[in-house]
Amino acid sequence: MSVHAWPYRRPVDRVEAQPWRTHEETGERLPAALPTWDYGTDLKLYRVVHLDVDGIRADCGLPEDAPLYMCVRYWPSTSQIRYSGFEVAFAGHTRQTVVVVEMVAEGANLGGYLTIETLVALAEDIDTNEPFVPRRAGSILWNDQARVHLEGAGGLLPTAPVSFREAQLPPDAAWYVSMDGGDWHQAAMGSLLVLLNTDNPMIQKALEADKDEAATLLWDTLGVDVVTDLVGRALDDDAFDEVQDPSEIDGDLTMAGLVRALVRTYLAQPTETASVAIKRLRDQRRGDPSKFRAQVQSGVGFPRGANR
Repeated sequence: MSVHAWPYRRPVDRVEAQPWRTHEETGERLPAALPTWDYGTDLKLYRVVHLDVDGIRADCGLPEDAPLYMCVRYWPSTSQIRYSGFEVAFAGHTRQTVVVVEMVAEGANLGGYLTIETLVALAEDIDTNEPFVPRRAGSILWNDQARVHLEGAGGLLPTAPVSFREAQLPPDAAWYVSMDGGDWHQAAMGSLLVLLNTDNPMIQKALEADKDEAATLLWDTLGVDVVTDLVGRALDDDAFDEVQDPSEIDGDLTMAGLVRALVRTYLAQPTETASVAIKRLRDQRRGDPSKFRAQVQSGVGFPRGANR
């Protein structure tokens, strides 16, 4: 585990940041993944932050009138370009305050997974010779990060249109979800591939259509199939349980992380952790596979076109 050693003093328990939510205070808590997001959708975010500004200055050794500011910046994994989403300044007289953050991340700039960082920093240079005291404008005094995977189950997977006849796959099939091996530690993007059969007239038509109703239903069906297949494989594999808290490989979601994200997003009950949900789903799948598939359809909201 890496430890970041700051060259100056930082505040302790002076900032209380509530979780990010979608839209507004009553919106849902920002999930680990937004499977229904697409490139045309702006992401509206909301959170409340309580700050003891006077206490931050005291903990850091700053003068009582030191100007501070809080800002939110975000960047997608696809470009790593930083965007500013929100900023507010705290003048010297500010003691304690509550900041309501409402911001919009433009969908045209997003992709992959999105990192959202909230930080409190020094607004101006401070003239001081005291050791371990931040003195330069922009010195970060407090920060936290949240991350959300975008693009949904389909977007998380690479797809490729191919002729199933030439690939020697069932010629009339619609698609084939290819997963290399059973290593749940591998990056999902390098281990999964959804092949779409161009020999199937309906698939070919859906590939050429622009949000056609029939195409939407077809892709919704693919979404159910992918969730059922990937989560089902994990439930059937005892090795999946040996994977501890799944993380990422150089920023890429692992296979285990993808499965747990799908479980959290579609299948976990409100009070369940992913681990608890996986145990429940495994028992359900072994006792009644059809009910497990129905559970996936319910969780995904299939067919979503009719539910929108």
